[in-house]
Amino acid sequence: MKSNKSAQDDKKDSESALSKVLERKEELEMIRDSSPVISFLWKAGPDNEKELWPVEYVSGNVNLLGYTADDFLSGDILYADIVHPDDLNILRESLTKQCQEGVDFFDHKYRIILKSGEVRWVNERTYVLRDKSGNVAHYQGTIFDITEQKEQEQTLQEVLKKKQHLEEIINNSSIMLFLWRNEQFWPADYASDNVSKLGYPVEDFVEGRIVYSDLIHPDDYEMVKKTLAEQCDSGSDTYNQEYRIITRDNKTLWVSEKTFILRDRNGNVTHFQGIVQDITKEKENEIALRLALEKQAELLERKKALETIVNHSPVIAFLWNADPDDENELWPVEFVSDNIDQFGYSVDDFLSGEILYGDIINPLDLPYIQIELSDVVKEGGNVFVKEYRIRTKSGDERWVEEQTFIQRNDDGVVTHYMGVIQDITERKDNNTNSNTSVK
Repeated sequence: MKSNKSAQDDKKDSESALSKVLERKEELEMIRDSSPVISFLWKAGPDNEKELWPVEYVSGNVNLLGYTADDFLSGDILYADIVHPDDLNILRESLTKQCQEGVDFFDHKYRIILKSGEVRWVNERTYVLRDKSGNVAHYQGTIFDITEQKEQEQTLQEVLKKKQHLEEIINNSSIMLFLWRNEQFWPADYASDNVSKLGYPVEDFVEGRIVYSDLIHPDDYEMVKKTLAEQCDSGSDTYNQEYRIITRDNKTLWVSEKTFILRDRNGNVTHFQGIVQDITKEKENEIALRLALEKQAELLERKKALETIVNHSPVIAFLWNADPDDENELWPVEFVSDNIDQFGYSVDDFLSGEILYGDIINPLDLPYIQIELSDVVKEGGNVFVKEYRIRTKSGDERWVEEQTFIQRNDDGVVTHYMGVIQDITERKDNNTNSNTSVK
């Protein structure tokens, strides 16, 4: 038998050990209640699909949700009451399925509603506690607020969706995106998928099997290289230029490139971000228009030169409207050279429609001209030649010789007469005098 002193010492040792355990328990509870992790012990109901998870224990830091431990322990609030209605059935179904599969623990992410009405996301880690018969009796778990993480995930998903949507827009457009390193020949760190229209997959650029300089037309390469160097040296951040590139199938395309020059903190150029747009059709139209304008300018110069020659010659040029169905047509004038003034008329006298060409022909000659011209047209002729008299504005009579080309449309219908008349009065007079002398 132990002595009284020995028994007292054992009692003191036991009390001291218990005190230390209790102190340690209080320390752990203080640590737990100061953490963001909230502990729960829920009672499992007989029907897992409809259970509301009454709380048998909850850590003091449940006040992070705005509730007190007594709110739950009193039964006034069941755990299911704070689960967001849109997530409750999903949580029940998942819990039932996992319990039926015999799992020992599981994780769930769902929303809860704070006492203030605020909605927060939580991550729940729960252990399934079973009785001796293997039936689920309790759930012991923790919940942890992951709202910020969830919002970041949602933000990231939205960004990724926008990125995907933007890439779809770009890949269905004539715009190609590149990110080139500031190295010789401009190797690419990034290229949009639609670079495939050049005949190369994205991987050929990103993996270095082809560099962007390989695409630039040899006649434009030095210009592109020089422009880039000048823009970098000038401190510019962006610039535009147009040049040609050659596709894999040797097709030449015109592109417009908007380039952003990227620099590090020390101002050293590291990359070039390029927006390259296919402008081949626009450029071809531009070139065609420029050539047409140059051709038009050339034709205008020729026209002016011809008009100068005509207007300083005795030959007067005309363009008459044709009406082959009218046997008595008088030929309205669309064009007449300035030297019509040798007969006293102005260009505007005819172009205004005040005077028709038939109005100045001698009335005795007019019917013969109309008949003969009509016959030439009906026979499919292209040239009409005739001598006849016209009257000047002062009333004098002059002999002219007309040489006219008949203009037809694609259907063979006469639309215009293009010709010249020349004053042959002196020749006629000389012939008359010569015939008189012979007699």
